[in-house]
Amino acid sequence: MKTLMELENINKVYGNVTALNLINLDIVEGEVFSLLGPNGSGKTTLLRIMACIEKPTSGEMRFKGVKVDEGNINDVRLKTTMVFQKTALFNTSVYKNIAYGLQLRGYSKREIDEKAKEVMKTVRLEGYGKRPAKKLSGGEQQRVALARALALDTDVLLLDEPTANIDPKNISIIEEVLSRFNKERKTTMVIATHNMFQAETLTNRVALLLGGKIAQIGAPQEILR
Repeated sequence: MKTLMELENINKVYGNVTALNLINLDIVEGEVFSLLGPNGSGKTTLLRIMACIEKPTSGEMRFKGVKVDEGNINDVRLKTTMVFQKTALFNTSVYKNIAYGLQLRGYSKREIDEKAKEVMKTVRLEGYGKRPAKKLSGGEQQRVALARALALDTDVLLLDEPTANIDPKNISIIEEVLSRFNKERKTTMVIATHNMFQAETLTNRVALLLGGKIAQIGAPQEILR
C-alpha cells in the first residue's frame, strides 16, 4: 500500500495556545483512518491542515511524496474534501447544493445530473433533489453534506465528527455509506471522532490524540484495549 499523505513534525500555534505539537503521521491509500480524542484535543485543526484550509505553524506535509507548498497547494485542495461537524449548506435545493462543487470543477450539465442522482441514491435521499436543503432534519442535512463531498470523488475524504448530535437512524445510514463507499471506491478517509465504537467498527487504524499530541497509533483493537 502506498503512502498518500505524510505529516512531519507538524505544529500549530494560536497565540499562546499550542493546538498541535510535533504531529508525525502517515495516511495510506485506501484506508479508513480515525483521529480519536476528546473535544479540544486538536482533531479538527489537524483535519483542516490535511485539507489545506489552514497552514501549520511549522512542519511539513507531503501529498503523494511531494511537499505541499504555495506552488501546488491549490492542486492538493482539489484532491481532498472535508465534511464539517457543523453542516454548512446553501439556502437552496438539495440538488443545487450537490451541483455547486461540480460546476466549479467544470463538469457538464449531464455529468452533474448523473453524479447528483448517484450520490443522492448512495445517501438514501432519492427524490429529495428539489427540496430546500435547510428545511431538512439535522441528520438529513448531514447526509446532503456527505453527498456533496462524495460527488467530487476526491482522493481523500476528511470527516469531522460526521455523526455528532444527530439521531441513531441517520448515524446508521452515514456509517453504512462510509463503509460501503470505501470498499467500492477505495477512497481514503480520515475521520475525527470521540466515538470509540465508531473508531473500532469503521476504521483500519486509529491515532489517539490528547492535548495536541499523538499518544498512540495502531489497530483499533490495540488502542481501545
